[in-house]
Amino acid sequence: MVEDKEIESEVVKFLDRDVRRSIMLIHSATSISSPRFDGMPKASPNGNSSERKMIAYADAKSKMELVNAAFDMMDDDEAAVLQGLYVKGWTITKISMELCLSRRSVFRLRKRGLLDFAYCYNAGELIDRLTNKETA
Repeated sequence: MVEDKEIESEVVKFLDRDVRRSIMLIHSATSISSPRFDGMPKASPNGNSSERKMIAYADAKSKMELVNAAFDMMDDDEAAVLQGLYVKGWTITKISMELCLSRRSVFRLRKRGLLDFAYCYNAGELIDRLTNKETA
């Protein structure tokens, strides 16, 4: 059985690491240059760097679509707190002012939201990760 603290920790790692990386990749997509087709290889034989950037961009977009779908399934206040903290990079104080809630209420919503997000994201993928770690 997976404990709530473990679930919260896994979700925070996912939101801090994976979601922020996806956001950065999406914002950096403007630096993708068009590939060259002159018949002569210009890059290493490992592949086209523009192609890798486009694949990373597509992966990031699909991950963010799953994240937004999870937010849509959650309670509005919980989703707003998690979006503010992990997607927009707001502080607890800014979120409490935006939502007209006390800081304590924001912390409570964050805690509940992390658990809800774990179950809503991609049909419980984050819970499955933890379950597979335990059985491995």
